[in-house]
Amino acid sequence: MKKRKLTLYVQSARNVYGIERWGRWGFAVGAGIRGGGYRLARDYKAYSEAKYESVLPGYQKKAVEVVKTIAQKYDLEVKIVDVTNENIIRKIICTRGRRIKTFPTLISDTGERVEGKFTEEKMEQLLKK
Repeated sequence: MKKRKLTLYVQSARNVYGIERWGRWGFAVGAGIRGGGYRLARDYKAYSEAKYESVLPGYQKKAVEVVKTIAQKYDLEVKIVDVTNENIIRKIICTRGRRIKTFPTLISDTGERVEGKFTEEKMEQLLKK
């Protein structure tokens, strides 16, 4: 007998947790002091970039835990997809192709879905269908 498959779509938030700074030495080229020729001068350029981490909101974390516990209970295969971390083409397929507007959304292999904040009772009703 084939295992039933569930797919849970969640959307995490990106939080800045630090800034990475680095620098690089190079050369700057300019006109000479006296007419004609070039001059070289050492140049230091500083760069900075923000570091991000993906964090699930509390109600979505709870939904992930509920899905995992129910999956173990009923011996189901679960795939959790974070739409924020997907590339742009995959994100469009996930959200527009499957018509997902609220997160978290749980879609079963039969096409039935549960959207928004859900509990174990809603999950069990979905599995009984």
